[in-house]
Amino acid sequence: MEDKPLELLIPGPVPVSAEVLAAMGEPVRQHYGPEWLPWYQKFLERLRLIFATTGSVYPITASGSGGLEAMLGTLIGADGTAGVIVNGFFGNRLLNIARAHSARVEVFQAPYERPADPEAVRAWLRKHPVRILAVVHSDTSTGVLNPVAEIAAAARAEGVGVAADVVSSLGGVPVQTDAWGLAAVSTASQKCLECPPGLAPVAVTTLGWEIIDTQPAPSRGWYLNLRTWRQYEREWANHPYPTTLASNNIVALDRALVRILNEGLEARYERHRRAATLLREGLESLGFTVFADRRWASPTITVAYPPNGVEANTLIEMLRTQQRIAIAGGLEHLAGRVVRIGHLGNQATPETMRRVLGALEACLRQGVPSTR
Repeated sequence: MEDKPLELLIPGPVPVSAEVLAAMGEPVRQHYGPEWLPWYQKFLERLRLIFATTGSVYPITASGSGGLEAMLGTLIGADGTAGVIVNGFFGNRLLNIARAHSARVEVFQAPYERPADPEAVRAWLRKHPVRILAVVHSDTSTGVLNPVAEIAAAARAEGVGVAADVVSSLGGVPVQTDAWGLAAVSTASQKCLECPPGLAPVAVTTLGWEIIDTQPAPSRGWYLNLRTWRQYEREWANHPYPTTLASNNIVALDRALVRILNEGLEARYERHRRAATLLREGLESLGFTVFADRRWASPTITVAYPPNGVEANTLIEMLRTQQRIAIAGGLEHLAGRVVRIGHLGNQATPETMRRVLGALEACLRQGVPSTR
């Protein structure tokens, strides 16, 4: 079985279509000039459609965390005030990034098994005056979907801008950057956007720029400072970005965006919802206990406790070696206790969910040996 390709059902990166891989392998293009720039502007327009914004969008060459740091660092500025909602591993990631830029960062702690309550957030903001509030939309450590639209409305009522990590939701879950009144959002190419890793697109709205431009002290960074990107966008018509772009990654992402828009966003959201429901019902029928209540479960990731007596890490390894399917284990206090199965982008099909359920059932019937 070891020579059989490993099927990725981890929470990213996801399998990529042959069409997108072919675009990635096209000859390298000049990343400026009359052939590139008109095409690049159309790419940005497609990206804006996915973000649902008329604001600025920057396809930063970085991991998802690089985009998050660009977004948060620029919004917070040097030693600015910020709040971070923490109810999962990636909420803690946002907290660490924010604290790298300022010592004036407050924490809204919510239970890991529940989303943050917007009214509780609003009450908390009245006691903790901050300019920016950061939140993870879909946390792949728990499978919980935070109500970003409602949180943003509560924050705006208190004069606070919201920055959202939509790394594992954009393209699989509705994200309305402008309509929700967000300051900025950041994502990554390797999840619901169905592309290889390498790009961290960031979108900044008018509200976001107002916050950035009225800071007492701007961010000290350069490459991961969105002011730098805006400066080049405004002043360098022939090269409207500060460094050489990862042009092949961008060509691949553009091909992926065309595929997404041809499918239709509403159709994609429904596809992800159906895949999630099929998987969760199937897991429960096999004796798993899903971590996130279905009322707030993310359509792109499922986290579950294995049946009684079955060790999560042993099951993961058995699935990998015998069935050639990769799923992920738990993070932080859930390490060794849960499995995490992605249904993002190309993973989110009934056929794929049935395949992983069948593979899990085969492992359970065979008997998962204890490592104790």
